[in-house]
Formats: sequence, structure tokens, C-alpha cells
Amino acid sequence: MENNKIFTKIYGWMFIGLLISAITGYFISTNTNMLYNIFKPSVFMILVILEIGVSIWLTAGIRKMEIMTAKILFCLYSFITGVTFSIIFLAYRIDSIVAIFALTSLIFAIMSLVGKFTNMDLTKLGTILLVGLIVIIIASLINLILGSVIFDLGITIIGIIIFIGYIAYDTQNIKNMALSLEEDKAAIFCAFQLYLDFINLFIKLLRLFGKSKD
Repeated sequence: MENNKIFTKIYGWMFIGLLISAITGYFISTNTNMLYNIFKPSVFMILVILEIGVSIWLTAGIRKMEIMTAKILFCLYSFITGVTFSIIFLAYRIDSIVAIFALTSLIFAIMSLVGKFTNMDLTKLGTILLVGLIVIIIASLINLILGSVIFDLGITIIGIIIFIGYIAYDTQNIKNMALSLEEDKAAIFCAFQLYLDFINLFIKLLRLFGKSKD
């Protein structure tokens, strides 16, 4: 399998996922009635559960499912993410969102190139990143009770570092996934992983640098 071919497919699917999320989020943000219904606690909780369920289904079942099923699940996840993140278009200025998206894209491109071309084995980095991710999840839950602005700032900064690391790690891991899965499945699975890295980094950067609406 040619590396350039698989990378082209991966980045192509990742772009499709980001496009679906962006269009969905922006469209919903312009519809007050849809926003009101989506962000009812019961509806929003269902969306979150569905989002988690689709993620688990895609990652755990990728080896056995049909490629069309994998594509549909990826697009569905991107759509649900767009729905749940539509609130950012109301909370932040559009020029700030665009600027942070551009910054995220630049960081992603740099770290993805690092992951692709470095001769350093990043395998051990995966364990460190996973532990760090678990720590910030637990810390975020604790801060729901504490409500500390400083604590939240620290969590955000650490989160940025973790997801920057994940971009390089997941990019390097593409080579291994390409050997263990058929080409189209590897492309969808790796695109999903990088999509998650991009989205999480974007949200963290937006929280840190984004300019809220007056």
C-alpha cells in the first residue's frame, strides 16, 4: 500500500468530517427554534449518549463492519458533533472562530508532518498521552464542583499539549493501521482519530484564545 495514497484518503475523509460539522453547527446556530429544542437537557443528553455510542461502535467494530457502514458512522458522528457544538457560533465571534480554526489547522499540519516523517518511535508517548487525557477528564469533573477559573485554565493548557501530542502519535500510527486493516477501513478509522484530535485541539484553543460575543 502506498503511503501517499492512504494519507490522501485519510485527510480527504477528515476534511469531509470537519466540513459536515462546520456546516451543521453554523446552520443550527442561525435557527433559534432548533437551538431551543436541541439544548433542552433531555435532548442534549440523548445526543451526547448517541455521540459516544457511535464512537464506540466505529472504533470497536471497524474490523468486522462493511466499509459503507464505517463511512455512514463517521459522517453521522461528524453531524452529531456539529449539532452539539453549534453553541460556539453563539458564544464566540465568527472572526475569532475562523482565526482559531486556522491556527488549529496550522498546528495540525506541523504535528502531522512530524508524526509522518520523524524517525523517533512515538509508541511510548501513547501511554503518557492516555494517562494525561484521563487526568484532565477527572480534573474537569472535579472542577465542575470547584468552579475554579485558574484550575480550568490549567486544564485547558494541559489539554492543548496532550492533543498536540496525539496528532503526531496518531499520524505515526497510521502506518501500523494501514498494515492491519484494508485500505478503505484504515482510511476511515485513521481519519476519525485525527478528526477527534483536531476537534479537541480546536475547542481547547478556542476556550483559551477565543473572543466571546459582547
